[in-house]
Amino acid sequence: MRFFPPVPWRTIPPNLITATAMACGIYSIFLSLSGGDHSDTRILGHAAWYVLLSTLLDKADGSVARALKGSSEFGVQFDSFADSVAFGLAPGALVFASAQALAPLTWGLDAHVLGVPAVPLLAVICLLYAIFTSVRLARFNVITAEMGPNLFLGLPSTLSGGLICSAFLTIHELGLESPALYRLFPALLVLNAALMVSNLPLPKLHLSAHPAAKGLQVGAAVAVYVTVLARTGFTFVLALLLGYLAFGFAVQGPRMWRERQQQG
Repeated sequence: MRFFPPVPWRTIPPNLITATAMACGIYSIFLSLSGGDHSDTRILGHAAWYVLLSTLLDKADGSVARALKGSSEFGVQFDSFADSVAFGLAPGALVFASAQALAPLTWGLDAHVLGVPAVPLLAVICLLYAIFTSVRLARFNVITAEMGPNLFLGLPSTLSGGLICSAFLTIHELGLESPALYRLFPALLVLNAALMVSNLPLPKLHLSAHPAAKGLQVGAAVAVYVTVLARTGFTFVLALLLGYLAFGFAVQGPRMWRERQQQG
């Protein structure tokens, strides 16, 4: 009997990328809750950036697994654990820390929201967001085969984490920092949590067969990787995410769902 089970070499590179994505999420949580001076948004900005880095790694691990023919059931489950940390716990920790530090009149120790002490309410919102992220991931693993290769049901956790953190970084990038904006992030968590477990259809991103459209898709993907790694251009990333989600949820997703229902 072997002390450790055998591991096919093809599965090692994608799982190492997944582990790195999880480590980025853990480090983001540490930065958010480290107890430093969070009135300086640079610390929280670093926390948000590590979540965006996790989103890039989350896309890369699947591509590497397919390229090496190293996909595995273990990799699927491990990826979900990593996503739960990076896109559930980490954004929740970011919002918990930033709402108190940057919008203290609404979410500070002495504040109340709808007659309820603000900090406990904020903690519940952030914890429920993290829980709903895990629910979303578990549900995705169960219904993936049923839904097929073209549609998601609900907001993917990766996009949710990317949306929250790119919005946070865009505020800083555009010089729009104000308590009025930061106090809205708990509401964004609530909205995203509901969307993640919803039945709203969203088309998956696939490369177009049309050369011009395919070129635009590849160019946009490269631009996202370059801007995030360069720690700039977060407004561009946020605009792409919002455009994709708005068109996907409002137009393309419902159309594809209707076609699916008619076919079968």
